[in-house]
Amino acid sequence: MQCVGSIGTFLEGPVIGWIVAQYGWSAMFACMILLSIFGALASFRAARYQRAIKLTAASSSSTLDQIIS
Repeated sequence: MQCVGSIGTFLEGPVIGWIVAQYGWSAMFACMILLSIFGALASFRAARYQRAIKLTAASSSSTLDQIIS
């Protein structure tokens, strides 16, 4: 039961329709561009965070190896 992922699909049509009806297609494309940039920045930040966690875990395990030997 993974219904949270379907919320975007459910809301996409009405929201896009409302933006186009109120502001026109050019505003819709600008909105999509801004949301895409936001999504890309969030993905890059999450990837950097995940890499930092892996590096921290790797350095702590090498320290543990030094303590053991």
